[in-house]
Amino acid sequence: MSRHPKKSTELKDEAARFASEALETLAKLMRESGSDQVKVAAARELLDRAHGKPKAEGGTGGPSLAELIESANLLDEDL
Repeated sequence: MSRHPKKSTELKDEAARFASEALETLAKLMRESGSDQVKVAAARELLDRAHGKPKAEGGTGGPSLAELIESANLLDEDL
């Protein structure tokens, strides 16, 4: 008996059930990984989901990394 592929909306609904867990996993990796590369990759994924991907020079995407940092007040003004 062959299996019929699920419709796109069904797959999205199934995947959405794991969204919170996936975000928690990314946050845990960002905070606790022993690898700086993993921390940065997880942080980037979280930022992309929260604010959209940074725009390329002259592009029309989301805010730039500098704009995200500034809006999150991550820069210490005393530096």
